Amino acid sequence: MIKPIDITDLFQTLEVLEEVKQYMLSQGIDQWDEFYPNEDIISNDIQKKQAYIYTENEQILAYMVLNEEYDIEYDNLNWSTPTPFIVIHRLFVKPTAQGKGISSQMIQYAEEYAKTNKYASIRFDAYSLNNTANAVYLKKGYTLVGIVQFRKGVFNCYEKALY
Repeated sequence: MIKPIDITDLFQTLEVLEEVKQYMLSQGIDQWDEFYPNEDIISNDIQKKQAYIYTENEQILAYMVLNEEYDIEYDNLNWSTPTPFIVIHRLFVKPTAQGKGISSQMIQYAEEYAKTNKYASIRFDAYSLNNTANAVYLKKGYTLVGIVQFRKGVFNCYEKALY
């Protein structure tokens, strides 16, 4: 079940996030650390009412944010669609739940949300060294638009037109 997150879900979400960070590090992916994402960022997502969770049996297995916010580095890319667009941020799945199609369900939810709310496209970036994430996005029909440089390295930027 995918639903908007509530502040009462914060602690469990942070536990899952920490598991994800440790798992990524064990796979040689140093994308996330103590600075990003952190408790303040997740709390802010919840307060802005733009975060969603995937749950099974009252356990949080995935998290993502949907909003219109993006980094200025996006301005230098050749996007194929006009505004308005929505951006996916901080999509993560609990390591023990990976490989079960949950990220695909989260992406599908984002696409349905975007269509319902009349967004022309979905945009986001993925750490270039996270091969699994990049493969999922390409498989789901997202187009690689370009690359940007952030604190942790090179990120691939993707877009999918909805209309």
